[in-house]
Amino acid sequence: MRLTATQLSFRYPAQEHLALERVDIAIEPGKVTWLTGALGSGTSTLLLTLAGLAPRITGGERSGVVTSDGHDPAVRHPLSDGVAYLGPSPGLQLSGVAKSVRHEVAVGPMNLGWPRDRILEAADRAMERLHVAHLAERAPGALSGGETQRVLIAALLAAAPRAWLLDEPFSALDRASRIAVGFLLRELARDGATVVVSCDDADAMLDVADRVVVMRRGRVALDGAPQTLLAGPALPATGASTTDAATIAAAAQFDTPYPLTTPALLALVGNSEPNRPTADVAVPAIAGDRLLLEQVEFAYAGGAPVLRQTSLRIGAGAAVGLFGQNGAGKSTLLRLAMALEQPSAGKVETLGENTRGRGPEDLAPRVGFLFQQPERQLFASSVRAECAVAPTLAGWDAARIRAATDAVLAELELLDVAAEHPYDLPLPRRRLVALASILVTDPILLLLDEPTAGLDGATRGRVTAAVRSRVARGGAVLAITHDATFAHEALDRGLHLEQGAITFDGPVRDLLNDRDLTRPAALAVALQLGLPIGADRRKSIVSVLTSARRM
Repeated sequence: MRLTATQLSFRYPAQEHLALERVDIAIEPGKVTWLTGALGSGTSTLLLTLAGLAPRITGGERSGVVTSDGHDPAVRHPLSDGVAYLGPSPGLQLSGVAKSVRHEVAVGPMNLGWPRDRILEAADRAMERLHVAHLAERAPGALSGGETQRVLIAALLAAAPRAWLLDEPFSALDRASRIAVGFLLRELARDGATVVVSCDDADAMLDVADRVVVMRRGRVALDGAPQTLLAGPALPATGASTTDAATIAAAAQFDTPYPLTTPALLALVGNSEPNRPTADVAVPAIAGDRLLLEQVEFAYAGGAPVLRQTSLRIGAGAAVGLFGQNGAGKSTLLRLAMALEQPSAGKVETLGENTRGRGPEDLAPRVGFLFQQPERQLFASSVRAECAVAPTLAGWDAARIRAATDAVLAELELLDVAAEHPYDLPLPRRRLVALASILVTDPILLLLDEPTAGLDGATRGRVTAAVRSRVARGGAVLAITHDATFAHEALDRGLHLEQGAITFDGPVRDLLNDRDLTRPAALAVALQLGLPIGADRRKSIVSVLTSARRM
C-alpha cells in the first residue's frame, strides 16, 4: 500500500498554529519508515492524517491531498481499508467490549466479517507472535501497560493489515518485548507491508528503520538513511534525538560521523586514563522512612497473586528505580504505596503512616503520583489551572499558588502552553503537565510510572533535573522506567521485580550492567574508564571524554 501526502496542512480545533504545514511525502511498501522530531514536531499528527483519523475523528481542518493506494483514507475506516493504527495511549484503544484478551484480539477480524474458524486461527496466531498467548483468558482491563501494548499490536496483526501506522510502539515495553516488536516490524516490511513508526527512541529504531523522516514545526526537515542522518549534526540540530552513543560523541566534540552504537563509541574511547571527576556529593542522611513495605502480599479480585512477600525500605534522599518485565507487578506496587490499593497481607507505610484504611487523599499532596497514562489525572481546562488544583486543595493562598505554578511551569518549560487545554497538547507534553501538577506542591515522596515515555532527549533532561533537584533536597523518588538512560542519569538505586518478588536491590549501575536490561552508552564508557560509581552521569562522561581528546 502506497501512502502519500501532497501539500498537506492540518490545524487542530481551537489552535492558532498549524500542526502540519505543506508536507510532501510518499511512503512505499516493503520498508520501515521512521518519523521523528522534537516534541510537538507533528509526527503523531502526520500518522493520524495518513490513517484518515484526522480530521474525521480529531476534528480540525485539513488541506492538501492524502492518498492510500490512490484514494482518500479519511472516507473509510482504517482497518476496513487495510490500515492498522496504534495510538500513543494503548489503554484508550481497547475495544471495551471484550471480556478476555483472546476476544480483544479477535475484535478486528470479527468486524471485518471473517468466518469464525478464520477469526480464531488468526487471533491465536497473532497472540503467539506477540508472546501474549499466556494472557488469553485475562481481562484486557487487568493488563499492565506493556502487556496492553503487545495485546493491541496482536489485535492489529490478527486483521492482516497492509499498512501499519504506529505511534510510540515501544514506550511501555521491556527490553525483550522491544526486540520482539522490532523484529516483527522488519518481518512485516519484508513481506511487503507498509510500516510507518513515530518514535523518539533512536536506539530502538536504529536496526529497524530503512528510512528516517525528521519533522520540525510541522514540516519535513530531513529525509534519508538512518545510519547517515543519525551520525551527523543536522538531525540533533532539529531537536530530534539521535542514539545515546552519538549524543555523547557529539557533546564530547568527536569528529563526524559519530559512532551510533555503544561498541563503536567504546572503540573510539579506547583505554585512556584521563583525569577523573570526583564522585557526586552524597545527600545528607535524613531520619525517617519515606516508604516501607514488609512482607506484602497482593492479588486483584479473582486473580493470581501479583506481589509475594515483598519488602523494601526507601529513605529520604533516595532516588530508586523499579525494573522488571511487563506484568511483573511494578505499577501495582506504586498503587499500594499511594493507598490506591490495600495489601492482602503484610504492611505498607507511606511517610510513616500505615496505609490500611487510608486513601490517596490522605497522602496528597505530600506524596505525588504520576500515572503511566496521564489522561487519568488531567481534568482542568488549562495547563495553569491543572497545576493549581493540588495547592488549592491544600489551602494555599492565591499568591503562593501563582508563584509555585510559575516556577514549575518554567522548570519544565511549559510556560508557552500555560493557557492551553491539556488535551490540546501531544501526549508527551500532557505527561509533562501531569508531572508539573504533582511537583507544584513539592511532595516529600514522588511515585512516577514511566515519567519519560515518549519524550525527546532535551525534555527527558528536564525531567532528570527535576528528579535530581528534589533528591538533593532530601525528597525521595520511586520511579518505574524502561528508559535506561533516564535511570542511569536520574536514579541511584535499582530494584528488580520478578514474578511479584524483589530479586535485586542495589546500585542502579550494577542492575543496568548485570541484568537483561539496556545498558546506556554512558554507563559502558564509565565502566571502560573505571570511573567510580556516582561519577558517571552524562555530564561527567562528556567532561572526561572532552578532556581526553585535548590531552
